[in-house]
Amino acid sequence: MSLTPEKVISEIRSHFDSVSESEFKRNVEKFCLETSEDENMEGIEKGQDIGQLLLFPHQNTMMSSLPLHLEAYLACALTGLTEEQRQLMFQLSDVVAMVCEGFDISLYEPRKKTDPVHNIDVPDTDVFHIDRERVLQSDLLIHLCHYPSTGAGEELAFAYDAMVPIILISHSNTRVSRMITGIPGFKLEIKYTEPEEMRLQLRQALLKIRPILEERKVSFSKYEANIVGERVRSLREELGLTREEVASKLSPPLDIEALRQLEESVDKVSNPSLAKLRQLAVVLKTTVADIVEPSVSDFVISKLEELLNQKMAARGGIFIPADRKRLLRRTLLHMIEVLDRE
Repeated sequence: MSLTPEKVISEIRSHFDSVSESEFKRNVEKFCLETSEDENMEGIEKGQDIGQLLLFPHQNTMMSSLPLHLEAYLACALTGLTEEQRQLMFQLSDVVAMVCEGFDISLYEPRKKTDPVHNIDVPDTDVFHIDRERVLQSDLLIHLCHYPSTGAGEELAFAYDAMVPIILISHSNTRVSRMITGIPGFKLEIKYTEPEEMRLQLRQALLKIRPILEERKVSFSKYEANIVGERVRSLREELGLTREEVASKLSPPLDIEALRQLEESVDKVSNPSLAKLRQLAVVLKTTVADIVEPSVSDFVISKLEELLNQKMAARGGIFIPADRKRLLRRTLLHMIEVLDRE
């Protein structure tokens, strides 16, 4: 059934005519996103139809945000705290999570996965890799700066290197390290005296920067491919070198597990430093440019191998290098035949 503008207006009017005043208020409280009293009254003149404001919200409210889901990471001290200090961190974390949820931002909290008290059985190396990957996959890092934390310092460094925006939250009586406030990346600072004040300031900050987070998410989506890692693996195999041999030739030597993760992770997660890339380029007898920006043919092969890996994994088969090359060669020949027919 097609609806003309006149029919749409008629349907809307019919709906609101059938809803009582009390029911309308209940629906507003249930379905309309939270706004402060000042925001509700901003721009409303006496006699203005408030229904128009509800149907067509002001541009500056979070209701107008694009429906792009975002991920955030919560960094805070967890190790060496008293039980009272830990409870404060948990309470503030809950507030941050609630505010983020209102903006369609999922908040990852390490305390629920790698907490030093409740998840003591998780190996140290796993804690490092899990939390690092979650930081690099996030669109925003929120740091509660209430207590000193070497772990949070590492997470801030990961965020800075990956150009992840940062929000620093601290009590007005807390003196935050200048190594944190001096981070030259994109960041906002929130200082509060009461938890409610923190909630409101965080809400305003997210309202302000959400478009920036969305723009970053879209622009960084190209790094979801494994270009650098595949290139490193390909060059290593061409030279007949094992991971152990490559790792040992770096100065200082690289952990074999770190090299494996670099080869197998998407660029957004591996995010190798320039120093590491230069070392690898020397060992692999190439240039940094060749590793970071391979030729078009290398890029196509990399994407095809990624697709083939997914298919083989879905079938539950063992995908050894020889099988991968054989299947890749067959796929490329088939593509050439199809292009020749056209």
